[in-house]
Amino acid sequence: MNTYACFLSLALAAAFTAQGATLAGTITDEQSRPVSGATETLISTTNGLRWNSVSLASGAYRFDNLPAGDYILQVDAPGFATYLAQPIHLDASSAATHDVSLRVAGLREEIVVTASSTPQTPAEVSKSITVLDPEEVDGRDVPDLGAALDLAPGVRVEQLGGPGALSEIHIRGLRPEDTAVLVDGLRLRDASATQADASGLIEDFLLTDSSQIEVLRGVGSSLYGTNAIGGVVNVITDHGGGRMHGGVLVEGGSLGLGRAHAQLGGGSHQGLLQYSFGASELYVANGVGGTLPYRDTTVQGSIGFHLSPTTHLIARFYGANAFGKLTSEPDVLGNPPGTGVIPAVPNVTFVPAPADPDYMRAARYLTGALILTGQPAPSLGYSISYQVLADSRRYDD
Repeated sequence: MNTYACFLSLALAAAFTAQGATLAGTITDEQSRPVSGATETLISTTNGLRWNSVSLASGAYRFDNLPAGDYILQVDAPGFATYLAQPIHLDASSAATHDVSLRVAGLREEIVVTASSTPQTPAEVSKSITVLDPEEVDGRDVPDLGAALDLAPGVRVEQLGGPGALSEIHIRGLRPEDTAVLVDGLRLRDASATQADASGLIEDFLLTDSSQIEVLRGVGSSLYGTNAIGGVVNVITDHGGGRMHGGVLVEGGSLGLGRAHAQLGGGSHQGLLQYSFGASELYVANGVGGTLPYRDTTVQGSIGFHLSPTTHLIARFYGANAFGKLTSEPDVLGNPPGTGVIPAVPNVTFVPAPADPDYMRAARYLTGALILTGQPAPSLGYSISYQVLADSRRYDD
């Protein structure tokens, strides 16, 4: 309770009613025709604060109550290449205009934050990093984090069985505990694990309300600790904003698979409130071999308040509840010889992962965070975060 009271006191002390800067403009195509429905994301290079907007039928967009400083403007629209503008400098209480002309889709560029903990364009990043955006993940119909990371070069996801089995992330061949898994830049770890890594949580991590996944290949220990000597996986939550939007997905497949997903996001007219929420259900009735059912239900979301032009408070959460049957360890058949190499012949010299109807796993975990960010001066920013993580697993045999 004292922690939350401290956050509230800091937020109220930082909030004020000073008039912020304004950025407006028009989104057009190469023939100067207005582009409606384009998503504009304005990101502060000082502390990473984000503002979102959606262009009107006239192509117009507008951001109000902005703190003074430098910004990166990203514009996305279906069928067009991503537009990145940097830097855009805004003075206190100023009004700036920035019109955007979109080109036909080609090579996609993304703003990344994992390489240096602050927003950067691809031209500024000196490390090897891959960005998995929602369009690519949804286009390949990937439901969970492990399957999504298989799309990144230099990353191998090892899954010891069917859906719900233990999954491990190997970046550039290093151990799974050498990869740090983050949610919005904060560590996701299993306190019961020997190395305090996230290996026990990956198999149940559905992509429910994520805006993008950043995969850093190489040492990230200077920013994220000793568990990041192999690489970093950063799952960035969708912060919402703009007009209310959402979607629903229901599908089925082999192995008795059923999947449902719903998402809703938006914000207030003045951008003072931004929200995004999602829920997913993955159910596999049969599983590999026909005897390994699995179910996973997750919820994820965030809500942000612009307390003032320079102060932003974000609350985000992610929860999962999963249940599944597992296979036993491979077992040797007969009496093995005392010397020599035993040939591995399935069902002759060993039983490969025999099915055990009584071997079950029930797991649930919840992680949440409060993040207070501010920018008291154009070149000075701060971020105060508080995160909680609770998880439990039960194995029955």
